[in-house]
Amino acid sequence: MNGMLFLAKRNVTCYFRDRASVVFSLMAVIIVVMLYLLFLRNMLVSSYPDMDGMPQLIDAWVMAGILGIVPVTTSAGSLQTMIEDRTSGRIRDILITPMSPAQIAGGYIIGTFLVGLSMSVITLVVCLAYLATTGCPLSAGGVATSVALLVPSSLSGSIIVYAITSFLKSTGAFSGFFTVVSVLIGFLAGIYMPMGTMPDAMQVVGTLVPASHMAAMFRDGLAGDTLDSVFSGAPSETLAGFRSDMGFDLGLGGFSFDPAASMVYVAAITALFFAVAVVGIRRR
Repeated sequence: MNGMLFLAKRNVTCYFRDRASVVFSLMAVIIVVMLYLLFLRNMLVSSYPDMDGMPQLIDAWVMAGILGIVPVTTSAGSLQTMIEDRTSGRIRDILITPMSPAQIAGGYIIGTFLVGLSMSVITLVVCLAYLATTGCPLSAGGVATSVALLVPSSLSGSIIVYAITSFLKSTGAFSGFFTVVSVLIGFLAGIYMPMGTMPDAMQVVGTLVPASHMAAMFRDGLAGDTLDSVFSGAPSETLAGFRSDMGFDLGLGGFSFDPAASMVYVAAITALFFAVAVVGIRRR
């Protein structure tokens, strides 16, 4: 256990010591913010010209989406240490320690989880400050829900990204993977464009991604009160259509995910990827 915790601490230290790695791991977030401020905000708000409070609702919607992808991108960035261990040969020193394969995986995952959680907390504080500045209504319950979601979101992102990264054997492969993740995750989570505007195949793929479910739950937490206020006088069909189009509600093959179902799905996928990671270490 001490070895696993030491490995986790060492990985966290290596991540935050490399400032360039921290910045690049937030590249997807920076891209989302720039696209939103320059293009998406005005486009989305102008789509609903007669609805008061829509600017604040769209602000909360995109901030919630950012919270859904931060654990994924920062987890990928923090795992650069593991790739460097492998390419430099330091991984052999770790493999011959008394730690079991599950403990080695746990050390990397805990370190990655702590990085993702730390960056998610910072992002949430910034998002709440921005929403408060723009006048977006925020309830204590919604904020508390968002805070609680940071833990499963960070844990899921760290385990899934670790499991995929554990099969990469070179810095070149890792760089390619990191670039793809940074660009693609914003689309799959329905941030660069609303989920309802994507082709059907992309909607299915996006719904299968656990980060999309976390983003949907963050949207309910941060934007739920504003959503109810903006659509208070609108027909229920209009509200349902907006929730579906904007990724508040996810569905797959006729099945609609409520928050509980989304959490079970995320937990199941996360457990599957952890098992894959442990099997991969045992083989090595």
